[in-house]
Amino acid sequence: MGGMGEVWLAELQGAGAFRRRVVLKVLAPERRGDGRVAAMLADEARVVGLLHHPGIVAALDYLETPEHGPIFVLEFVDGASLRTVLRLARQHKAALPESLAAHIGAQVAHALHAAHSAAGRDGRPLHVVHRDVAPDNVLLSRSGAVYLGDFGVARAVGNSETTEPGVAPKGKRGYMAPEQAMGRTVGPQADVFALGRVVAEAADVSCGPSLRAVIAKSTAERPGDRYATASEMAAALLRACPPPTDPDRELSQWLHEHAPEALVSHRTSPGLPERDTPVPAGKPVPVAPPRSDPPQLFAAVPPPSRKAVKLVAASAVLLFIALPLALMQRAARAARLLEAAIVGVPAPAHGDLRVSSRPVEAEVYVDGSLRGMTPVFIELPVGKHTIRVGSPKMERWRAAEVTVKDNTEHRLDVDLSE
Repeated sequence: MGGMGEVWLAELQGAGAFRRRVVLKVLAPERRGDGRVAAMLADEARVVGLLHHPGIVAALDYLETPEHGPIFVLEFVDGASLRTVLRLARQHKAALPESLAAHIGAQVAHALHAAHSAAGRDGRPLHVVHRDVAPDNVLLSRSGAVYLGDFGVARAVGNSETTEPGVAPKGKRGYMAPEQAMGRTVGPQADVFALGRVVAEAADVSCGPSLRAVIAKSTAERPGDRYATASEMAAALLRACPPPTDPDRELSQWLHEHAPEALVSHRTSPGLPERDTPVPAGKPVPVAPPRSDPPQLFAAVPPPSRKAVKLVAASAVLLFIALPLALMQRAARAARLLEAAIVGVPAPAHGDLRVSSRPVEAEVYVDGSLRGMTPVFIELPVGKHTIRVGSPKMERWRAAEVTVKDNTEHRLDVDLSE
């Protein structure tokens, strides 16, 4: 859903000692009430709910609440995205063995084949096309399992397309098949192309000729020159690079050795209770957010609730450091205070916020309202404010909670280039 949605880590609480961590997908505050965006989340929930495969992140529930709008509940994968793992491994000067790269590709291909061949409740084909196969959406668990997630822009029978005028085709440019990049109708071969790009990125540049041949065929320019099905691509990958005897164990060992940081949960909000601290029923149970690349920033809104299912989540936001602004802003505030003193009216408690971004001209939302494009100076009442900065075209967004103090100037710098 790009910048239109947010992702939360929550805990599902049942009777007795039953607890399970889950992921919640909700609409961004400024998108609540947008019927088209809500339809996208409903479509994703409907489609994923019809997919049953161990390599696809499972749908657990779909709720519609008057306060928070639609909420999609998903399985939580305890691990990291392939993109995060590859980035960390490069920092350690380690390369993923081609046998494991081929294994990951084959597992994702099997998951794609299950999606491509899925049928609805009436038995008719759904004709699902993921359209966003990329390292960000390939998840590796700490035990070495491989998952495909995020069907937020998938095409399927019965879905309502919500393409906005002037917005680029859905998906990530670096992995799009040529026909997808040109806005044409796509089929399973578009996902085969994207997966070929993913395998090429995961494999070492010195991978053998057999694996290079599979990558070349899967990323052919014409759809008819690629593998006819994702299952056929999976078989080709396993023939080119036979997997280890116990691929899950070997992948897990490699992750722990070369990308251990990806498997460590970090708390990003102060004062969270320890995981084994008893919490009375119905009380919020804050937990650390799932790691991803780039890091997810979560807006501070109360978690949704349901009588039968208690889902509670805590926000995990990064507080930006308050820094002095330009002397011009100081002079402007002094002038306002002087004017208030002259007329004998108490000056309202306000602070100033300067927001900049790389690249510039990103949208800035304050408490759900658009307040301008970066760079921008905003006068805000004293108190906590939720700031979202991003680019709909780039589909990159960052969120932060800023506490504005009276007669204090703050600065927020956001990097959207990564």
